[in-house]
Amino acid sequence: MTTAVTACTPATPQPTETTVTNGTAEKHGDGVLRTDLAPIAKRYPQLSAAESVEWMGGTTGSSDIGPTTYWVDVVATLPESEIEALRSAGGLEQIDPPVLVPGMASKVPAGPFEGSPELDALFSAAGYSASVAIDAATRTVVLTGLFE
Repeated sequence: MTTAVTACTPATPQPTETTVTNGTAEKHGDGVLRTDLAPIAKRYPQLSAAESVEWMGGTTGSSDIGPTTYWVDVVATLPESEIEALRSAGGLEQIDPPVLVPGMASKVPAGPFEGSPELDALFSAAGYSASVAIDAATRTVVLTGLFE
């Protein structure tokens, strides 16, 4: 009697959210829409007073290359006073909001949005970078961020 033994290679789990950011790095994540504020407020304290927050996150690039960069896409509603404080960053002009992963795109209001390099810089401290847009009428902040 002859017995054949075959080996099976398990399939590599694929992320449920994958997109391209600015044509440079793929975003990988579990596709879970989260509403807990604490992780976002820790990384971006400017959003710590959010009345509501929805976000997704994960890693960028390939998992076989070593250390990676993390990404987060956020849509947050802030009190009007906080929106006005952010708007005082200066240099605001009408912009398109940051492009978010598909699972977050439907959360972005119609706008119009304001933004500036100064506003981005306000959120880009201590190893965190961000592209930020504000819709003052809906008190919404749209952010896409990277950090290690």
